[in-house]
Amino acid sequence: MFYRKALAAFSGVAALAVAAPASADEAAFFAGKTVTVMVPSSLGATLGLYGRLVVDYMGKHIPGNPGVIIESRPGAGGSVGAAYAYNIAPKDGTFIAEVLAPSVTLPMLREMKFDGSKFQWIGSLVPRPAVVSVWVEKTPAKTLEEAKTKEVIVGSSGKGSETFLIPTLMNKALGTKFKVVLGYKGGAEINQAMEQGEVHGRMQYWSGWTAGKPDWLRDKKISHFVQYGPKIPELPDVPSLKDLVSGTKEKQMITFLETANKIGMGFWVPPGVPKARVDTLRQAFEKMMASEEFKAAAAKRRAPVELVKGDELQKIADEAYATPPAVVSELKGILGFN
Repeated sequence: MFYRKALAAFSGVAALAVAAPASADEAAFFAGKTVTVMVPSSLGATLGLYGRLVVDYMGKHIPGNPGVIIESRPGAGGSVGAAYAYNIAPKDGTFIAEVLAPSVTLPMLREMKFDGSKFQWIGSLVPRPAVVSVWVEKTPAKTLEEAKTKEVIVGSSGKGSETFLIPTLMNKALGTKFKVVLGYKGGAEINQAMEQGEVHGRMQYWSGWTAGKPDWLRDKKISHFVQYGPKIPELPDVPSLKDLVSGTKEKQMITFLETANKIGMGFWVPPGVPKARVDTLRQAFEKMMASEEFKAAAAKRRAPVELVKGDELQKIADEAYATPPAVVSELKGILGFN
């Protein structure tokens, strides 16, 4: 008995001795360095808001307490920033990319300069259920049924964004008449276009409204045609997009696109970053989200937070990449990517 206890005690000490140098090595690596958090959109929209939360609070949980700065690389529905992070950015853990989530599966739909199945996930701040919304005073269609007979102009940041993908799929699956206008740098610019009457509406993540434009919700300036992704408790009377389609393939297509909603406000590092460093960043991310300081800051910004761990994000991405090729091929045709 004494031998077993002594052996267990020795093993514990030995484990600490083995673990300690790794932690010390990570602290030594990050000490004095600057970590960049890249936002793949303009900084004025919700992606920028969440990106700043990570910039403001993650550094103190990374061994060595590096400085953390923010960088904006907008364009093409998040794919410009993703391609930069994947191919050009440092692959040592000092460059963390925030994801515009639809870009994860975009390489399955069209040729991209990155592979979303190889992102090394740090974690997500929150899943992102979404809605298709219109500006009440200016939209020609007040209901989803009216949108099947009247043209509704919606803004988009690019063909890789759900601001393009979802209304385009709805046109095919439901018979709506959305006209998608491309070229906006990000959500903030689309919101401004809605206010000015340049477009009638947009696809938007629910947290984009609650955190970015709570006054629009309060004053009922916008209404919602459909929701998709995880159910939104505040919108019990808004139908789910998946419930509105009957075909098996259409449901599979929506499930595929809902990958983005499950990933939500995800953060990743490119392939090539050592696994030990990925683990270090994951632990720092989780500690940040568990801290009362971070929770208070998120609440002050009205930004919902709900941790999705890095390994869970990897499973979500793997499931999307296992979608039957025939379903993906038909979706590509609908979206005009063939």
